[in-house]
Amino acid sequence: MKQRKASTDSDTGLRLQRLNDYLEKNFPDFFAEVRFQAGDDDYFLYARFGQYLARVIEHNRAGRPLINRGFTLLNKMARASARDPRIREIMVSGPLEYLLDAPKARALARKRLSAQAQGYLESLCE
Repeated sequence: MKQRKASTDSDTGLRLQRLNDYLEKNFPDFFAEVRFQAGDDDYFLYARFGQYLARVIEHNRAGRPLINRGFTLLNKMARASARDPRIREIMVSGPLEYLLDAPKARALARKRLSAQAQGYLESLCE
């Protein structure tokens, strides 16, 4: 029987780097501005991303492709968080909190998020 290896800081760094690369590729202006403001603080980056995504949805400021890419990032985070509690913490305490506070964004999140990400969102509702 194969034993699972515990997550290490290097695994976390690699997983976060992949997520950061996706974020930078699909939201370059947002990524550059937040990195300029906060440096390498991933908690701040993803909290601001959740705030940004919720605001864009609430005020109809972006098209469907941009919003879909945002939810794709959150679904990728949910997959990575299955193996890494630090990513789960970043996701739950950051982007999902902002989506929860915005009614339109929360309704859309319930349709677009993966089952795992929805579970995290529902745990915040309780």
